[in-house]
Amino acid sequence: MISEPGGRRDRLVNPVPRTYVHGFRTLPFGQVQNIHPRTHVRGVLWYGVNQMRLYRTIIAILAMISVQGSLCKELEGSTLEKINVSYGSISGTQSPVWVAKEKALFEKQGLDTNLVYISGGPRSVMAMLGGSVQFVIHSAMPSLEAYIGGADTVLIGTSMNHLDHYLVVHPSIANSQDLRGKIVGISALGSLTDVALREALRLNGLSEREITVLAVGDLSARMSALRTGTIHGTLLIGAQAAAAAKMGFRLLIDFSKLPIEVSTSSILSRRAYVLKNPDTTLKFLKAWVEGTYFFKAKREVSRDIMRKYTRTEDPEVLDSIYDRYRNLILSKPLPSIAVVKSMLRILSRTRPVVRDINPEGFVELRFMRELERSGFFEEMSRQYPTE
Repeated sequence: MISEPGGRRDRLVNPVPRTYVHGFRTLPFGQVQNIHPRTHVRGVLWYGVNQMRLYRTIIAILAMISVQGSLCKELEGSTLEKINVSYGSISGTQSPVWVAKEKALFEKQGLDTNLVYISGGPRSVMAMLGGSVQFVIHSAMPSLEAYIGGADTVLIGTSMNHLDHYLVVHPSIANSQDLRGKIVGISALGSLTDVALREALRLNGLSEREITVLAVGDLSARMSALRTGTIHGTLLIGAQAAAAAKMGFRLLIDFSKLPIEVSTSSILSRRAYVLKNPDTTLKFLKAWVEGTYFFKAKREVSRDIMRKYTRTEDPEVLDSIYDRYRNLILSKPLPSIAVVKSMLRILSRTRPVVRDINPEGFVELRFMRELERSGFFEEMSRQYPTE
């Protein structure tokens, strides 16, 4: 209805049909009777002005849609590069890559990273050599053995150069000499746990022939075997070692205190891949390094991420893991040729031919050196100050 001056309301002779222009309802002219001329004129003027505003609004909206469409096409053209990355243990050593994944640091570098858990170094190496994964985060020992055998495996980053395992044993075993005649579980023959156990026995005056070494499987499998009594001891790390201690098992040997230099938390790849994909390699390392700095600076967030991946709810265990690895993990993870020489010496005790291997062929320093030259580590220190 439209009112005349004076307050009288007239009926519309014919209902006015609704019409739509570009989705907006408009009122057509010429279908209203008994409208005061001045009101009619005023209505025409009001409608005309607003119709112009409407058209301008529509033009502006269409222009915005056009711009947004162009931006969407540009974003579609710059999709994230997909890579697969394996990690080899459920322990604090993997915290930097877990943080990088959960805090979208890989996406920040333009990478769509799929994390895959593969227990046992030899399996990880096979997956890498087969092309299933592009980067492996694990001890460098299995990849070094593959390199000795002729593979093009290469070490491009190291955040820990000391073993972080514990030899966890039944409480009846009071010292290392009590291990004689006992069964000790490892992950797999040729794995880091295998090499580390032999070296620890040697340093404690024992030979592997004096015990029975049994390949059991990953951390949870070894923990289960220890609890059921299938084995008398095993090598555990992180949450499993802390949980075992709370259950009454003895932490007989702390490997981090032994004079053994081994690259235990490393970034490994194939030399052919990193040479062909230097930009991707550098982006991956940037995300991993930023994850390291974040981990060291953001305690509560990092503990929550560790809780998710270790599936540990015990706050004491989480605090213990965090404090241990915050101190053990290096902020500047440059690979060390000296540490590779140490690993070759360990392997040469059972394989004398290893002494002739050139350690420099296994190490690629160019990517970490590039981060160093560009000031990336200093930038991370400023962005993630620690207490």
